[in-house]
Amino acid sequence: MTVLDLIFDPEKHRYFLPDGERLFSVSEIKAPASPDFSMVSPEIMLAAQNWGHAVHKMVELYLSETLDLSTLDDPLFGPLEALERWLSEVKPFRSGPALIDVKSRPYDRVADPVQIAAYNQLVIENEITEITIEQPMASIKHRYAGTPDIIIPGEGPPNWRILYLGRDGKYTYTPCYDPNAWPIFGRLLTDFHRKRETEQLLHSWRNRK
Repeated sequence: MTVLDLIFDPEKHRYFLPDGERLFSVSEIKAPASPDFSMVSPEIMLAAQNWGHAVHKMVELYLSETLDLSTLDDPLFGPLEALERWLSEVKPFRSGPALIDVKSRPYDRVADPVQIAAYNQLVIENEITEITIEQPMASIKHRYAGTPDIIIPGEGPPNWRILYLGRDGKYTYTPCYDPNAWPIFGRLLTDFHRKRETEQLLHSWRNRK
């Protein structure tokens, strides 16, 4: 299985194998480790989600040198300034390796290391050896999928980072490698599939004839 074999539906953010099997995403699996926003209104949550998507798309287009500044909404010029400052000061593409997740909100010490640990497994399984930006890929061994934001291969110790791009034009570039993050994701993955199996069993039980 290579990254090219995976089918990605960007509208619903769903991943499928060529035979139609759905692979659940890193975001879905790590949900129990994420902050609880159940008390936040759906409108605010949708606005935050749309903002995050816009920031990610801006970064993807900028790094691929296809960003048309004339189409950029005014609020995105702050994150763009932060991105340009990060590129100028850190020079990340000259100093790999790094596995970087771009965020439109500050670093979360609980959820973010778990997410990047899951992405790291994708990088290993797919044998990524060149700079890769926003490439959907699957773990066949562990049956999940995800889209790492920025992969910069190279020799050296694990360099997992969260890049937060602020509306004020400033950035934070936070290291978040933790050797315990992958076992935590593995536990979440096991619980996720066990819960789905239980739900399917109960559905069949309720609808038995």
